Amino acid sequence: MITVFLMGIALFIFVVTFAMYWSSSKPNGILWFGVSLPAHALHNEELQRLQNLCRTMYKRYGALTLLMLLPMLLVHAYVSLAVIYLFLWAGLMMTLLRIPFVRTHRSFAELKRKNEWFVGEKRIMRMDTRLSNALHSKEAKLSLFWYLVPAFIALLPFGFNVSGDASYIVHAAGGTALGMTLLLFIITASFYRMKPRVYTVNSEINILLNQTARRRWSRLWLGIAWVVSCTAAITAYAETLNEGTAGLIWSLGMFSFSIVPILGVVCVHNSLKKLEAVALAGEQEILYTDDDEYWMNGTTYNNPNDRSIMVPKRIGIGTTINIGTQTGKYIYYGLFVFVAVVIIGTGWISVQAEFSTPVMKIGDSGTVKIQFPMYNYSFALEDVLELKLVDQLPEGGRRTNGIGTDKVAIGNFKLDDFGKSKLYLYKQSPPYIVIRLPDLYVVYNHKEASETRQIFAELQGR
Repeated sequence: MITVFLMGIALFIFVVTFAMYWSSSKPNGILWFGVSLPAHALHNEELQRLQNLCRTMYKRYGALTLLMLLPMLLVHAYVSLAVIYLFLWAGLMMTLLRIPFVRTHRSFAELKRKNEWFVGEKRIMRMDTRLSNALHSKEAKLSLFWYLVPAFIALLPFGFNVSGDASYIVHAAGGTALGMTLLLFIITASFYRMKPRVYTVNSEINILLNQTARRRWSRLWLGIAWVVSCTAAITAYAETLNEGTAGLIWSLGMFSFSIVPILGVVCVHNSLKKLEAVALAGEQEILYTDDDEYWMNGTTYNNPNDRSIMVPKRIGIGTTINIGTQTGKYIYYGLFVFVAVVIIGTGWISVQAEFSTPVMKIGDSGTVKIQFPMYNYSFALEDVLELKLVDQLPEGGRRTNGIGTDKVAIGNFKLDDFGKSKLYLYKQSPPYIVIRLPDLYVVYNHKEASETRQIFAELQGR
């Protein structure tokens, strides 16, 4: 089931990435494969031949990356390996789909230089004083102090009373949300410093389009910070429930964390494109600047003469970073470090959790400790109400927070016969030790039946 869920995520990532690169194969105004071209060049036969060749490569590489998903089915019994494979596959998929774009972009750029298909003026900074004054007014931008609210919400998980290694999950959720809020704060602040775009000689239209873009994008970034922080707080709170609702809360949390920001970006982008088309429909003198030389492979903007940290993307939607500025470099490479830390950390935790063995230790003071990454638990022997050894597991129940595969069940569960339960089980290795405590059941066993019986005898002897 989890593998199917991961396959769904992989397909979603593939569709979004493939659609982005495929859309670049169609002219978008004066841009085609990240190269600015005059209108008459768009009908050039050589460019159209390169377009068809690139689309063929997209289809082949797309089919190849989908076939590369199949090995995930071979590791379906190991969730951690499936997660790691998903990360590796996503990186390889994005690299493969980028190859046709980069090759075609370079061919387009070469033909442009050979035929001198330049658009507008080169190395020119356009200025509209009315536009600049309007964008510096308080009405044009959202106060950055609003980010204090999601930052405060992101701190809430640190105040939840969660025992054991589950506290790591809660604190990680809060820390991630706080980091994302800080990142979005920096992006918004950089966005306000972005060079305004001069579309036409009409200042009123320039002000309308730039003010609307700043207002909508800044509200979106703040909204995403709210979503991320609230998701972290709610999912962290789910750790304190140990009830069936916790699983639902986690599922809804992951959905909002991954899907809502994407939908928000798409909606804002589309709404601004529609407004731009309507506003410029009757304009006779639209201004263009040929700045292809600052776009590395058509996707990465590197212009040290432009102090803007954020600029509109040439392909895809939203904005990208100007790595020609010092701040832009910090953000750009910092994102790579952040993603690497998240991926390595997630992979390490998953592997450690799946391939570690639960260990039960009985202390001299009468305290029983069960050690397992993220799901440590302890109880006093004097609190045990019932102790028995069974050969069959109770049927019916659901996982509320833990690991559940065909081979193991570890973490918090709610069983039909027992109610709240903490399971540390190898499902195919009976017998099983069942311990009833005042508020829950603990079910434990070892891979080896002889070890399970030995631990049970030791518990009985105490």
